[in-house]
Amino acid sequence: MADGPADAMCYNAAMNDASQQLHESPPDETTRRSQLFLRTLPIFSIPLIVSGLTFWLLRLTSQFSPIAGSPPGPPPSPLVPVVTMVVFCSALIILARLKRPTISALLLIGVWTLVTMLGSLRSGISSYTPALLIIPICAAGLLIDAVASVSLAALAAVLVGTLAWLESNGYAVPHQAPAFIAANQSYEAFGFWVALFATVAALTSLLAGNLQRSLHKSRAQAQALQQLSDQLEARVAEQTTQLIQQERESATLEERARLAREIHDTLAQGLAGIVVQLGAAQRAFQAADIASEADEHIELAQRMAREALAEARRSVWNLRSPALERAQAAADQGRALGDALRGLAERSPHAEIATRFEQRGDARPLPPGVESALLRVGQEALANAAKHSGAHNAAIVLEYTPELVRLCISDDGVGFDGAELSHGAAAPGPWGGFGLLGMRERLGALGGTLELQNNGGAQVVATVFG
Repeated sequence: MADGPADAMCYNAAMNDASQQLHESPPDETTRRSQLFLRTLPIFSIPLIVSGLTFWLLRLTSQFSPIAGSPPGPPPSPLVPVVTMVVFCSALIILARLKRPTISALLLIGVWTLVTMLGSLRSGISSYTPALLIIPICAAGLLIDAVASVSLAALAAVLVGTLAWLESNGYAVPHQAPAFIAANQSYEAFGFWVALFATVAALTSLLAGNLQRSLHKSRAQAQALQQLSDQLEARVAEQTTQLIQQERESATLEERARLAREIHDTLAQGLAGIVVQLGAAQRAFQAADIASEADEHIELAQRMAREALAEARRSVWNLRSPALERAQAAADQGRALGDALRGLAERSPHAEIATRFEQRGDARPLPPGVESALLRVGQEALANAAKHSGAHNAAIVLEYTPELVRLCISDDGVGFDGAELSHGAAAPGPWGGFGLLGMRERLGALGGTLELQNNGGAQVVATVFG
């Protein structure tokens, strides 16, 4: 893969962060329900506290303003119901702490429903007491589930219906309220409904808070999931592009290697054999002291075969170009072009020309297209020098400056003629190969220039800015 270990570590960290956001959750469900029960339990004390306060306020008021005809009596002792309620609530809290929220909720709702129905039997269907069944119905939906709430509502309807039937048939137990309560029913009703409203509001606020937290959590998880999906899609697209690019490069390199082997094993070997046979024929003619036009034709064919062999070897070299094919993966890209040109000078297929290489300035990484174009200029310039200039020595100078890169190939041959200099590039011919004209166009596409000069021989100067 093109990515290194650091890139893989960054990607894994991003995936872990997104996965952690997606799977973040509060404590387990049992703990959450236990905490919810502990928050709900104090709400059930609201009706008891408000009713008790109303009762004692009315009681105290009646002592200062006694009602005519009502004999004074000892106030009822609140100790027994208070102790009972404290013990019952403590047991529920212990059960919740032991992570038994369902049992705690069932006990609380069941006892509340039972006490409310007993109170309704004493006070009658037309009293306020049956309205207290609203509290366990709401609590069942909050602490257990919707089925429990609906079931309890149905049970409450049956109980109230039974109470109405009993009262309509004379089976209700008559209850005589204390005189001070009977004389202040409006205040009693006020306290009752205030307590009921406050309790229902507190329960529904807890339910709404749970719904809001659930919605917020769902939105956060959906956002984290979307981020994870986007990252995965981007990564898959990047990996796919890299795989396609690597596959294309691999196929290209494999095909180029195959072509190089084919040229070397067939065309180059055949041309080498032709050169050897022509040389043997020429020596046989010379040994027989036969002077004829055949010797001139053999020499021409031999020269053409050598040129074709040199061209085949140059094509093999161009296809191989190992230094440039490794340029992108090399640890030091800045030396890729220099190494390729140095190898061209040391292993040039034009053995008749002694070539030296010199590099000036600090090497730096260049785009692969720029490196490839400059290498092709060097190859083509040396090939033209071998074919046309009659040179014996050549020099390749690669120069790096802060603004540009310059490649100069010079030889000690006959140089360019006037037509070539006036046209600005060597005219393509049957042995022109890539061609300096094509190189000028390629360098122009990269923002560079190609110059031809005569300076003690032919001189080709390629300049690329960057």
